[in-house]
Amino acid sequence: MGDFNGTLDDRALSAVTSPLRSAQSEAGAGFGLTWPASFPVARIGHILVRGVDLRSSWTLPATDSDHLPVAARLKL
Repeated sequence: MGDFNGTLDDRALSAVTSPLRSAQSEAGAGFGLTWPASFPVARIGHILVRGVDLRSSWTLPATDSDHLPVAARLKL
């Protein structure tokens, strides 16, 4: 998981992201937009998984960062 500074369709990240599943895409609430924190228009923070069940995913309230944090509930 992390701030990838790119969307999941960014070809530069595909070697890392393609074998993984997005928590937000599969179990998220809302759009999951994370950047900029003041008025999010893009999802560049991700929780990507393999080998676990996704229960839910959501963005958290703004912090001092310019990106919103993300969270997910997983089941092994």
